[in-house]
Amino acid sequence: FGVVLVGALLFLPAGTFNYWNAWLFMGLLFIPMFFVGLVLWIKDKELLASISYPCFQRQSEVMIPEIETIFKRNNFSLKQLNGVVVTIGPGSYTGIRIALTIAKIISTSLNIPLYPVSSLESYRVLNEKCITLINARSNRSYIAIFDNQNIILKPSVLENDKVMELISQYNDFILVGDLKYLGLEGHNADAIKTLSKDFVNLKSVSADEVKPLYLKDLYE
Repeated sequence: FGVVLVGALLFLPAGTFNYWNAWLFMGLLFIPMFFVGLVLWIKDKELLASISYPCFQRQSEVMIPEIETIFKRNNFSLKQLNGVVVTIGPGSYTGIRIALTIAKIISTSLNIPLYPVSSLESYRVLNEKCITLINARSNRSYIAIFDNQNIILKPSVLENDKVMELISQYNDFILVGDLKYLGLEGHNADAIKTLSKDFVNLKSVSADEVKPLYLKDLYE
């Protein structure tokens, strides 16, 4: 139902294609807590509005109403968008699937760029050496390692014993994420801040090219 509603919204008379002036950052972030996150970001990089909160197992129920809410509150039209950024995983299978479906429909229907980014990349602390982590369950973690703009380890899924070895090896790196499951303290991730500031480094692709990053095995 939600996907059909998004399709309908795209063709309601609203706005004009001559005045696209915002980016919609959208994604469902991440396990172990599932979030709905939306941001409107206008041309001059002013943050127009944002919504983010846990929605465990309710992603399909809340995403479409929240898109409507954030647009209505700011007198903004869906057809004023000129790009969509979407997190592609790793994380909740359902969350990834819903986010990608909505982002692809908007991108394709409005013929605007789609910018995929991994959840782990959106976690990172810009211009810092950091290790981003998400609990993958079953004694495993999703992990990526960054040295400023350089990627030392691409998003991967590893056994926690190996993760702890890497944390020890890169002991001067900031740990990012909810790491209580490892018995560690992590820096709070701020995906909205990271994506907003690092947007210029994102690359657009066609909707057909975007694939979910489930990471059942090592990322390739």
